[in-house]
Amino acid sequence: MISDRVIMVQKGLKRGFVYFILIAGSIVFLYPIFYAVAVGFMTAEVFAVTPPSLWAIPSQITLGNYRRLLLGAGDVYMKYYFFNSFARAAWYVFIMVITSLVAGYIFARLKFWGREVIFFGLLISVMLPPVITMAPTYIMMARFPLVGGNNIFGQGGTGFIDTYPVLFIMGLVNVLGIFLMRMAMYSMPIELEEAARIDGAGTLRIIFQIVAPIQKPILAYIAITTGIMLWNDWFTPFIYVNKRSYLPLAAAISKMTAIAVGQYGLPDWPRIITMGLGLTLPCLFLFAYFQRYIVEGLASAALKG
Repeated sequence: MISDRVIMVQKGLKRGFVYFILIAGSIVFLYPIFYAVAVGFMTAEVFAVTPPSLWAIPSQITLGNYRRLLLGAGDVYMKYYFFNSFARAAWYVFIMVITSLVAGYIFARLKFWGREVIFFGLLISVMLPPVITMAPTYIMMARFPLVGGNNIFGQGGTGFIDTYPVLFIMGLVNVLGIFLMRMAMYSMPIELEEAARIDGAGTLRIIFQIVAPIQKPILAYIAITTGIMLWNDWFTPFIYVNKRSYLPLAAAISKMTAIAVGQYGLPDWPRIITMGLGLTLPCLFLFAYFQRYIVEGLASAALKG
């Protein structure tokens, strides 16, 4: 009896210690969000004279930053920032899911000369640091023939630089998604496809009506991770676009910080931090709601591969 009580006490202590670690970790991770929300109620002047402290309690509360974020008050470009972010994320989610599904099926099922070499080349492209391809890609966009005033030889204009289409034409292939889909396809019973072909189904019908429903966890993982990645992408728009009405929200925050530091020496941090909340919270909600698909997608690819 005593030993049973000791065991129960030990289990209770272990459980209490685990809960303590989890609660402490949650506080550490949630604290920056709390701090950003509190700073959003400050003006730039109040934030500048308020010394940094553990608790960002504003001496004067203002709703101007949140009105600007949610209603666009005082910033006519805010609606463009959100629209561009949503449009760009939705476009790339659609394109990358389709290309991953089709290319993954092709590399796993169809036999053609050079298949393994092409796939290996795709994998190598992921291993290259982005800084290596940044300059060639910029030159390619700036010298694209018959675009932006360029002639057929790519001379005379600016190409796709500072145009709206440049936000939607780069990086249309998700190599990781193709790899995951290819691995998952290897354990999918080929008898399903053979039966479909006997019934007269073509390759595209097999891909979209048979493979896609079965591989839904993988496709959901690709869609969610792509959406979050593109929603947070600031680098591409920051480099290729200058017109404010073309900027997504992440790039707008980066440009606002850089311009403010260059002109005045002190950015409007409450405004920038509030815009950062508008950028971060949708990703948190999306991840919290769809996290099971992320786990299922990775587990499915790992087990099937």
